[in-house]
Amino acid sequence: MDGKTFTGGTDISATRRIRDFPMDTAAARRTEDDESDMPDAVRKAENAVAALAESFLEWIGDDISRARTALDAAGARAGDNPDELRAIFEVMHNVKGQGGSFGYGLLTDIAGSLCDYIRQGGGAADEKQLKVIAAHFIALDFVLEKNIQGDGGDIGVQLKAKLDKLIANVPPPA
Repeated sequence: MDGKTFTGGTDISATRRIRDFPMDTAAARRTEDDESDMPDAVRKAENAVAALAESFLEWIGDDISRARTALDAAGARAGDNPDELRAIFEVMHNVKGQGGSFGYGLLTDIAGSLCDYIRQGGGAADEKQLKVIAAHFIALDFVLEKNIQGDGGDIGVQLKAKLDKLIANVPPPA
């Protein structure tokens, strides 16, 4: 930029450019030794997130158990179970939102797949559709049992491919 104006036409002739101001980038770098300089609010927030992360597996397991109870009830009413599917959807929607926040991207992907499957049809599930839903629960259990974090690498790819194949062969609940 050579002249005195930005694209919008603002006159900057009396304004110094950013590069004319010396910048102290050391203040932007935080080291482990500088934690004493960290504001209390930031430190408290980081500690709170760390505490939540430690209990994440416990309470996400409880949520999935609650959804499994709804799946069992849906199985007892195959073809007439929209309320149970809604309950499963609500829990899985929460799992989908929370998994990635705590480093379990594969958990998020599996729960998202199940949400999409249930949402597409929006109705009741028959026995074949309930098996697809149950396969998602098996995948979720595997991820939690093996403590698979992130996207799961090759195992994650394989799990998602198997679920995708099931979904392709069994249309969503209608």
